[in-house]
Amino acid sequence: MEPIINRPLPIGVVFRPTKFEMANIFLKKRVLGQSIEAPRVPGDCHDIFSRRLRELPGYPREEHWYYFCRRRRNQVTSSNLWTPTGEETNVLDPKNRRLVVATRRRFTLLEKQEGEEYDWFLDEIRLPPTVSHSDWVLCHILGKKIEPEIEYFPPLIESEYDESESEDEESVDT
Repeated sequence: MEPIINRPLPIGVVFRPTKFEMANIFLKKRVLGQSIEAPRVPGDCHDIFSRRLRELPGYPREEHWYYFCRRRRNQVTSSNLWTPTGEETNVLDPKNRRLVVATRRRFTLLEKQEGEEYDWFLDEIRLPPTVSHSDWVLCHILGKKIEPEIEYFPPLIESEYDESESEDEESVDT
């Protein structure tokens, strides 16, 4: 379940591949049985949809995890902690915006712990059938900091002159 660390990253550098890199560098090579030359390679976790966050290595310090797993056709099970949100979206090649390299499906965590500072999401990246008919997917679990709700009150604008002065000026004119 741990990622494979081929070489340590320099201080200050974090492992945050783009969706294109997740599909093209990691998932595609995994499906085709090619070696992955990267400082870190996602580990395997075949029950990611039933894992609690606190079971993941580095929780609560970490905010991102990457895992290879097999795609389940029926994502809704009794032990499932994640639910799909929205529609699938295409991951496009940044150099050729018409070329679809993968499909992304977003899930949200059903079980929210009290006092949690993050909303948790799982992005499932899979290759399109034109590339491979494999059931391997790459899952990226990420936390997004919950922003506190702040009520907005527009600033009060004071007029340039006092209304009582205006009334006095009118009475002088008459």
